[in-house]
Amino acid sequence: MKFIPLHTKNTEIMYKNSICSSAALIVFVLVILSVMIPVLLVSILSPYSGISESRVLYEQPKVMYTFQYLFLGELGGEENPLVACSTFAYFNSRTNEWQKYCDTAKFTSQDQNFDSRMDTANFHLNFDELPEKLMSFDLLLIFEATLRHKCHLTPPAALIHRLEIPKDGFSNGIIKMKGYLRLNQNAEFICPFYGRSAKTHFRGDVLPKNTSNMEYFQFEYIQERIRSNPAFFELDITETYYKPSPEEGLSIQLQIDVVQVPARYHLSIWERCGQFWLYFASFFGISFYIMNKSKDFLFGRHILRSWEVIPWKKIY
Repeated sequence: MKFIPLHTKNTEIMYKNSICSSAALIVFVLVILSVMIPVLLVSILSPYSGISESRVLYEQPKVMYTFQYLFLGELGGEENPLVACSTFAYFNSRTNEWQKYCDTAKFTSQDQNFDSRMDTANFHLNFDELPEKLMSFDLLLIFEATLRHKCHLTPPAALIHRLEIPKDGFSNGIIKMKGYLRLNQNAEFICPFYGRSAKTHFRGDVLPKNTSNMEYFQFEYIQERIRSNPAFFELDITETYYKPSPEEGLSIQLQIDVVQVPARYHLSIWERCGQFWLYFASFFGISFYIMNKSKDFLFGRHILRSWEVIPWKKIY
């Protein structure tokens, strides 16, 4: 039967033993432990070591305005209770008596750092003269926002905001609102990778252009349709200003800052293997060193005994 070397000491003493001996069995157990202990540590410490099934990446979405908006305001009088403005032909045809107060709607945008991405969006809606004070309103702006960090994703960006005007309403002047674009994510984004072609999908148009159903224009229905997606962009208003004016006319201004948003992505099996190997290698180096020292201790104190290889010159 052949012998294999199992242990070597710095004192130039070499041992050998048969593979079926108790010393060889203990050595093999120590070798297995040097591999299994790092695996166990990585599994236990994975929430703290960065190994997980998802990763949060920050990205500024590429935003484009689709020139679609819907405004529905509530007035204080009983004779003319509502005012409505929109870019939807069917909605305008059904609310023709409420359209006469609308003047102009203007949209502008700024690219402040010249990276071909919209950084600030400004929407202005003007009214020549309202018969009664504006008590509250709902505003819908439809954008197209795209994330491209790992794959091409276009969550719906139908921004809805409702404003309840304090006190007794507002008739003449400027209502200015400031906010930013925020990503509301209900599930992790899935991007295709080698071996799997799955990808996160979103619903189509939140508000179809050529719809002939007035129910689709209800803000509650629009919000419900948006929230049924895995993720969607929404408007977070941080400041609201009221500036009265003696002159007739009302202007509603909205400023939207397009900032970087955190997006959760589901890691592919290859990304998780890469992360696992990185942390396993660091733990394995420590574990292998400890197990080697343990073998030196066991053989050096003769707790484990094995045949000593004696050169033939020392025998004679």
